[in-house]
Amino acid sequence: MKRSISRPVSPAKPAAAASEGPNLGSSLRRIRLQRKLSLAEISAVTGISKSTLSRVENGKLSLTYDKLLQLSTGLSVDLAELFAPADGPPIPAPMARRTVTPPGGGRFLTVSLQSYTYLCTELANKKMTPMTGEIHSRSMAETNGLMKHDGEEFTYVLEGQMELHTEFYEPVTVDEGGSVYFDSTMGHAYVSTGKKPLKVLCVCSTPEPALSKALADRLEARARATPPATGRVRGSRR
Repeated sequence: MKRSISRPVSPAKPAAAASEGPNLGSSLRRIRLQRKLSLAEISAVTGISKSTLSRVENGKLSLTYDKLLQLSTGLSVDLAELFAPADGPPIPAPMARRTVTPPGGGRFLTVSLQSYTYLCTELANKKMTPMTGEIHSRSMAETNGLMKHDGEEFTYVLEGQMELHTEFYEPVTVDEGGSVYFDSTMGHAYVSTGKKPLKVLCVCSTPEPALSKALADRLEARARATPPATGRVRGSRR
């Protein structure tokens, strides 16, 4: 009778952990949470409806190439970053980039007595946000209040005279041709004090969506803090 010889069984090799594949929904959610943006705010800067963005985040919908371009431009990120694996290597910074904004071009934003033109908006994933501004606020009461956001800010006075108000310093006057560089996490506001309208060139180390969100948050806070106007109504005596 043959004796069976049992051989030791080699332990199974553990399966290599598969890295998470490219996923538009998870990338969109990651970018949104990192920047502390809501779906409504992303919808405002990209032109894509909130319901569509929600379905994308939940993996229930993909986007056409045109919509992907809208998303990447609005968020100022490269298309490749929208499909980057969560645990993959960092995406190298794009090289040899260039963009031109013709006279009268850019993205316009007007709030109260201040108007801004965001420049070079078609270039995604910029490290700086350049813009020009025209300030008609003649006092702090006419401004949008002290605004603060991440990063640093450089402002050059193209025309007029600027009075810069900041959270921790006395107001400072900057004449035409002068400039100022400051930490924009500190509350700040611009006031026009010259005879000519104040025109400035600003460069912020803050993505455009974050700047728009900071302005919207400030306006909302001011609206909550301002009591509604009430008038005395005279009634007739009986």
